[in-house]
Amino acid sequence: MSLIHRLSNRTRQRGQAILWFLTTAAACCAVFALVYNVGQVTNEKEKTVNAADASAISGALTEARILNFEAYTNRALIANEVSIAQLVSLDSWFEYNYEITQWLDNYFGWIPYVGEVLNTIATGMQEAASAIKTYLVPPGIYAIEAMNTGLESARDLENAVGAFAANGIAAGVANANQTTFGNRYDEQPEIVSGFSLIAAGANEYAWYKFTDPYAGDQRKDAKKVILNSRDPFSTHRGNGLLFSIIDTASAIASGGGWIAPYLSIDKTSGSSDLKDYSDWEAQDSADLTLHHLGVCGTFPFNYPCVQSDALPAPFGYGRADADSDSSTGDNLCWVSPSTANCDLAMQNSDNFSWQGPFVQISGDTGLPDIRDLSQGLAKDGPCSKNNGSDGPSLTFLSAVQKKGAATMTTPRLGMDVDTPGPLGSVKVVDNLQNSDKLTSIATACTFFLRPDLNQNDRTQGSLARVDGVHEFASLYNPYWQARLGTTDSAMKAVLYGVIGANPFVALVTP
Repeated sequence: MSLIHRLSNRTRQRGQAILWFLTTAAACCAVFALVYNVGQVTNEKEKTVNAADASAISGALTEARILNFEAYTNRALIANEVSIAQLVSLDSWFEYNYEITQWLDNYFGWIPYVGEVLNTIATGMQEAASAIKTYLVPPGIYAIEAMNTGLESARDLENAVGAFAANGIAAGVANANQTTFGNRYDEQPEIVSGFSLIAAGANEYAWYKFTDPYAGDQRKDAKKVILNSRDPFSTHRGNGLLFSIIDTASAIASGGGWIAPYLSIDKTSGSSDLKDYSDWEAQDSADLTLHHLGVCGTFPFNYPCVQSDALPAPFGYGRADADSDSSTGDNLCWVSPSTANCDLAMQNSDNFSWQGPFVQISGDTGLPDIRDLSQGLAKDGPCSKNNGSDGPSLTFLSAVQKKGAATMTTPRLGMDVDTPGPLGSVKVVDNLQNSDKLTSIATACTFFLRPDLNQNDRTQGSLARVDGVHEFASLYNPYWQARLGTTDSAMKAVLYGVIGANPFVALVTP
């Protein structure tokens, strides 16, 4: 009976299941449309975020490359200045060697055969010294001045257009983030027009206050770097192996002066220096010293000793100065008071013209103006701390927008037709802000970081210094790089205000 009853109940159903099915299907379609629309908007929003990130990192990377370019030009300028030190040192050294051979010929030329050899050597040294003084040093200095003019001009031009170039590249990269391959439809991202002047102004202000040209007495750091970059030939030209052997043999043969007097050849100058910022000077000299038995102490405590007296005899001397007024700088004699050959070097200096770069904004002569980081820059900003840098850093800001038509949601496909009814319309719109555009903002950091030497770090490659010395941020080393950073809440609030959103939302958005 129960089975018959159930069957009889079924016969009385009149489509209730169909209604339930249609209602459920409609709800499922609505949910599906909602999920689809959310997915489409999220997908295009992610593309907009990626475009903003790419735009910001491209601008920051441009600035990093310009800073590295300026570092390379500064290093080239320093190397060229050291080359001038080498040129004047070479001239001084050849003059010094010529004078030695000439005076040896004067002293011992009367000896048969020896005089002929000495005269031949002296003549050859004279021709070599004359060729260097005439055909090497002046053209070399002029060529260096020309190269430094080009390097300094290129560096200053790059710095002048740096922020404009970075902003332009950022805008170009934003526009390039458009998916058009395979006949795909996509809207082209672009820089947020109402915010572009604010972002560009912030980027340019940060850029132009980041570095300064150092001229006049502000070039003291550059001078220190240049002097520390000299090679051993420019810093200390010693006695040489031959004279050292002669001195040692003479001292041994004479019992160090106790048995018989002997002469030694003592180098009394042999270095280069930069006086002020516009005078490269190099000097070489060697004096003859007589070592003989004498009496030391005061009566009645006298005792025998070996005394050394510099002889006032010409022997070896040479000097060269490169400056803007053909003057002779300071005496570079290693001993005090000055010796005879140190004085002769000063009196017979070769003077060369060295004006510095042909065109220099400061008008200074000598060393070129060196562009370096400005004084007083903060070193503890988020871009520095978050990237492990202990130097100042730059931030680059970019905001990108994309038309909402790119989302291809159901309303934009014409699938959400407005059908008013007693319960209202079922039409759903995206309701995007910024005049129906997707908007994103991004920040990138430009910072200095060279890894310290760490034997356990297999990723550092050859980047670390082999001497283990830590390097600090400057425009002498090309280790500037860029990474994405976190956008400041204040800038996000400004952007929200520009696109018509609530600025206070910036406080609660990532």
